[in-house]
Amino acid sequence: MSEIIVMISDGLARRIASDWHGGMSSALYSLASSGAVDLDRARDEISCELQSLDAGEIRRELLALDKYVRTAGERTAVAEWFRLWDDSPVSVNHT
Repeated sequence: MSEIIVMISDGLARRIASDWHGGMSSALYSLASSGAVDLDRARDEISCELQSLDAGEIRRELLALDKYVRTAGERTAVAEWFRLWDDSPVSVNHT
């Protein structure tokens, strides 16, 4: 049986990015604070974090965030982004 990570909400993406950003100059900080996505930089930052982790819920969060940024693609700041927040765990479908 394998796990398929479901698409996360904007609020959950914001929360995960805020947990993992590397400071104000990072792409994940930009995502957390404004919703803007610098696709290549965000994926590089996520990849660097993933390399140091074993399987588990934390890794699942970063994989979900990677799926989110790939789906969102490059974008500028999102209006009302500051209102979005979601503390729920990342869901998976078991197949």
